[in-house]
Amino acid sequence: MLAMQIVVERALIPDPEHVNALRDSAQPVLAPELQAEPRRFFGFLDEPPHPVRMKSRYRRSLTGGVVHDCRIESDYVPYAAAEPGTGAGPIHVELWRHEPGRPRGSVVALHGFSMGRPRIDAAILMANRWYERGLDVALFTLPYHGVRTPAESRFSGEHFAVPDVARLSEAVREAVYEIRRVTHWLREESGAPVGLLGLSLGGYLAALSAGLCDDLDFIVPIVPPVCIGDLAWRFFERTGHHRRGGKAALSRDELRRAFQIHSPLSHGLQVPKERTFIVAGRGDRVVPPEHPAALWEHWGEPGIHWFSGSHLAPFGRGRIVNAILRHFASVGIL
Repeated sequence: MLAMQIVVERALIPDPEHVNALRDSAQPVLAPELQAEPRRFFGFLDEPPHPVRMKSRYRRSLTGGVVHDCRIESDYVPYAAAEPGTGAGPIHVELWRHEPGRPRGSVVALHGFSMGRPRIDAAILMANRWYERGLDVALFTLPYHGVRTPAESRFSGEHFAVPDVARLSEAVREAVYEIRRVTHWLREESGAPVGLLGLSLGGYLAALSAGLCDDLDFIVPIVPPVCIGDLAWRFFERTGHHRRGGKAALSRDELRRAFQIHSPLSHGLQVPKERTFIVAGRGDRVVPPEHPAALWEHWGEPGIHWFSGSHLAPFGRGRIVNAILRHFASVGIL
């Protein structure tokens, strides 16, 4: 929480002269047609996927396979209201692939905010546990994170969470586009099931994808938020700026409405409920328990695993790994 408070206070609270600009930035996503039909923001989902143009580079060997660095060209087109030229560049994936032979399935692993370094992401997302059970693992680098961090950013992910509602929403939209592109590519390459496992921001994107795409074979959001506006307000309340009487550019309700179009709660579940599994922390202070609980209710009460601990506690916990493996077995992946 302290780390997030520092990030919000030093990087995401606009200067007084920029407050009106922040308020204005919310107007495109508050358009009545998007508020009434939020899926319109993701209109590219109704178009056939484009052929993948990809370059790969051998990294190292694994037991029974290899690791490749993959760079996929992106032909992403921003939403009409977005600023031109804000794209995050090529898609980067570190692929742990079983060779020779066909994997049981592929896990697209989505990291959290400010992460994006595959070596660290692999440990936190427990990639070796999925790989050793016969699953390929695609460690996906989200836009504006890791090697995709713009030179002017002070940290990985800063440009994803800029204090501009339309641009942040555009980053979410671009991430969904890229996730879809990668999942189609993996399915065509392997002929095996493909699904998403995401942590925190990655969990948010996995849960959102479950409400937008009907061809994913499994969805495992870990400590997932469901309302970025609510989180932004929680972090703002704990900053020195707020304690000194500083005003917010947007109220809590305004923040919730501004980010409503890509909240997982704004989209009905498109994959069978039995293929979803939520992991949540009873003591999570970054993503409070009411967020995954709301997702669980919204999805019709699918499988859920509650652990005792806070936001980073899932890392390395055997019970969590075993619960997820049981879910994979229940949907026929293992």
